[in-house]
Amino acid sequence: MNANTTDQELISLLSQGNEDAFNLLYKRYWADLYKFSFFILRDKDACKDLIQDVFVWVWAHRQGLAIESPKSYLKAAVKYKIANHIRSGNIRESFFEEVTRFDFTATAPGSAEVTELKELNNIIQQVVINLPFKCQEIFRLSREAHLSNREIAEQLGISIKTVENQMTIALHRLRTQVEPHLIGLLLLPVICSI
Repeated sequence: MNANTTDQELISLLSQGNEDAFNLLYKRYWADLYKFSFFILRDKDACKDLIQDVFVWVWAHRQGLAIESPKSYLKAAVKYKIANHIRSGNIRESFFEEVTRFDFTATAPGSAEVTELKELNNIIQQVVINLPFKCQEIFRLSREAHLSNREIAEQLGISIKTVENQMTIALHRLRTQVEPHLIGLLLLPVICSI
C-alpha cells in the first residue's frame, strides 16, 4: 500500500482487518477533518477527541463497512460528532464570542461551508437586530468598530461594568438563539446527501 492506493482498496482491506489500510486512511484524512472541525469549534482538544472517536468507531465496525466515499463518510461522521458536542453543551463559552468576530467574507474550506457560514452570519445579524437598543449599540461598537470596553464606556459616557454587563447579555442571547441553528446548519448538508 502507498499513496496511490485508492480509497476503495483501502476500505476493502480495512474490512478484512488490515491495520496498514486503517493507518493509511487515518493519515489521508485526519488533517482535513481536523481543519474542518476546528473551523467550526475552535477547540483543539475537542476536535482531536471527536475525530479520534470517529476513527475508533470505523475500526470497531470495519467488518460491516460499506463506504463508497470515505472522505464524504468521514466528514459526515465528524459533522454528527460536532453537532452532538454542541447539543451536549460542551461547546466552549468563548466560541460564541469568537464567531461574532469572524470575517464571513473570508474564504472557507469549501463551498458548502461558505453557504453554512453565510446562513450563520444571517442568524447572528438577526439576533443582534433584536437586542435592546443600548445592548445592540455596545455589541456593534465592540464587534464592528473593534473598540475596547474602556473605549466604548468613554464614547457612550457609561461605566466599564455596564459595558461588560451588556456584552454578557448580548453573548448569552447569541448563544441561546444561535446554538440550535448551528446544529441544524451542520446537519443539513448531511441529511440532504442521504
